[in-house]
Amino acid sequence: MAAKRIPFYNIDSAVGPGCPNKRTDVMLVQFFLHQIYTHPRVTSKPAGPKIQINGTCDAVTTAWIKHFQGDMKGRGKPISTDGRVDHARGDQYSFSSISHTAYTITFLNYNHCNRYRRDHDYLEQHSLIPGELRAELAKGEPTPK
Repeated sequence: MAAKRIPFYNIDSAVGPGCPNKRTDVMLVQFFLHQIYTHPRVTSKPAGPKIQINGTCDAVTTAWIKHFQGDMKGRGKPISTDGRVDHARGDQYSFSSISHTAYTITFLNYNHCNRYRRDHDYLEQHSLIPGELRAELAKGEPTPK
């Protein structure tokens, strides 16, 4: 049977405190977090201000990353709760060689795809994706690291 491979969106550099925080990488993480936690069936929402999709890794973004990681950990997922999102090396189901846990970006992709399947396949067309990120996503797949 023929099948379409689910798109996997990765970041180039780490996002979080003390990380490179490339604008478009931060925007992608912020977009995923925003979409996941504004879905009507999600009950565990981060406290405090709403996350903005602006490419700046501020205290709100860090709190939302930590909330997401804690949420996944609480569901028994093998995820680090360090408040950072790293570039997934290898395939999307690989584990970090340092923490021996799955990459947060993998869980962000999975959760977004699970809630917004049609949108997930074509993020570059989504109305909430900022133009700067849209342009990068429209280029296609980056070279693997």
